[in-house]
Amino acid sequence: MEPQGHDPFLREDEFPWALSLERALLQLSGLESEEAVIACEGRIDAIFMQFLQKSQLRLPRPPHTPPLYLHVDIGRRLFEYLWNSKPRRFGEPFLLAEVVEAQRDADGHRPVGNCVGLTSLFSVLGLRAGLRLSLLVGAHHVLNRLRVGDRFLDLDHTDPLGFDCRIGEGFRELPLQALTASVLNCRGLRRERSGRFEAALQDYDMAVRIRPDYANAYNNRGNMKYRLGELDGAVRDYGEAVRLNPSFAEAFCNRGMARHRLGDFEGARHDYVKALALDPADEDARRCLKLLEASGDK
Repeated sequence: MEPQGHDPFLREDEFPWALSLERALLQLSGLESEEAVIACEGRIDAIFMQFLQKSQLRLPRPPHTPPLYLHVDIGRRLFEYLWNSKPRRFGEPFLLAEVVEAQRDADGHRPVGNCVGLTSLFSVLGLRAGLRLSLLVGAHHVLNRLRVGDRFLDLDHTDPLGFDCRIGEGFRELPLQALTASVLNCRGLRRERSGRFEAALQDYDMAVRIRPDYANAYNNRGNMKYRLGELDGAVRDYGEAVRLNPSFAEAFCNRGMARHRLGDFEGARHDYVKALALDPADEDARRCLKLLEASGDK
């Protein structure tokens, strides 16, 4: 039985923080040449210029920013423009270059992206407009926060009514650069599904260095170590995932499987029981616990 995957600080020589968010996201999209990056930046410019034309906005050129009293109106207009131009927005793409291509596609029925991709697109366009944006991250979702002085509005790009939405508990506010960790986690999952386990491991490793609090990426990195036979390392990563998120039933079950293979039967039993206490519908934990009990291992 395979562990369960979970669904977005590098050294300067690996991934410079000096890169703009946009450049970083385009490099993660696989655009390795300067020409390819510049071409995609031009496509983002075209989307932004179309937004300005449709909304009849005149914004000051950077480094100047619009007056503070206009930020909510600009943010709302950008949010509505994106939804009106592509009403069927939610889909699988998460890489910025893919999302930009889908946004510009004349096919109005083509999905644009998932929460990571849509938040990436709004972020790079919002920065062009001079908005002050941050990232909100939860266990399964990312969205933007628009700050206007002492006020803030939350923006869920997967919901047409998501401007100034009300989010539940469990979200943390992080700098926009943390989007790169979410993209790396998504890219790792894609590579994992295609059997590129070493490449997926590298993505998860980079994600947890950008965000040392990223429980999902620790769980996913543990899965890759489990597949590659690095069971002790997998146990440590699953342990970090549950330390960061004590309600992470999947990571408890995954650690139980790694402990089981290592011969730590009591530790495995503890983890399976904990996973079921957190999620009684976890069939993998239930099946693993039955196998452990049937084997008589103590």
